[in-house]
Amino acid sequence: MSYVFDSNILIYQLSDTLSAQGARTGLLHGGAYSVISRIEIMGYSQSPEELAKADQLLHGLREIPLNDSVTALAINVRQHRKVKIPGAIVAATAIHLSMPLVSRNIRDFSNIEGLNGRGHR
Repeated sequence: MSYVFDSNILIYQLSDTLSAQGARTGLLHGGAYSVISRIEIMGYSQSPEELAKADQLLHGLREIPLNDSVTALAINVRQHRKVKIPGAIVAATAIHLSMPLVSRNIRDFSNIEGLNGRGHR
């Protein structure tokens, strides 16, 4: 099964602190992430080695762009739940793809209609 990975799962993987075996296995077998996650991961100051490692991880997954469907779903999420824009886009991406979302940020993604999540601590 493929998953949509939230930015925090990708960041924990990059820092070698991802403790959830299922999430690590899922990352090795592909999956997807929102373009907002690439912006979050690549957009902070890192060494060239760290940037290369992040780029390599992201290239092993499918990036989902912000398209009309994801945008409409993100707007709907924000209309019904108090979620920050990046979280709404990530949730909308998972809903759009009909794929479970893997995140450590369970609180922000709980009770979002149409979202199937797998929380990892």
